[in-house]
Amino acid sequence: MNQLQALIQGKISPQAISVDFLIEMAERYPDPNSTEYKLVELAVNMIMAKSLDKALKYI
Repeated sequence: MNQLQALIQGKISPQAISVDFLIEMAERYPDPNSTEYKLVELAVNMIMAKSLDKALKYI
């Protein structure tokens, strides 16, 4: 969870977080009303956006 907070705070880059870690966090916090779930959701969105931006550079 600390890694996700660091990502959101801009202390680490999206590339520093693995997909496996995101899946683990999503499985650990399945309640959509929890703060942890919202943190995971925000981190996933940030990582996906960064990946899409990167992919668009090659199109």
